[in-house]
Amino acid sequence: MPKLREMLAENVINNNEKQKMQDKAILFITMAVYLLTAGTLMEYVSTPVLLKVIGFMLTGHAFYFLWKSNNFPKI
Repeated sequence: MPKLREMLAENVINNNEKQKMQDKAILFITMAVYLLTAGTLMEYVSTPVLLKVIGFMLTGHAFYFLWKSNNFPKI
């Protein structure tokens, strides 16, 4: 029985580490998308339009993550 508890504890730790790495990956991917979008828009549109587009993107992401956190399965 102690072996089972050790395996379960190790699995929980591994899942926590995996979740942290996935959270970091989401953050970096999001930043990359914003920077690429900003760079692309700076070539074609004015600064106020660029700021509005990035603001709408950030707002959309914020609402998505709020929605996702409320629908996250409870264990």
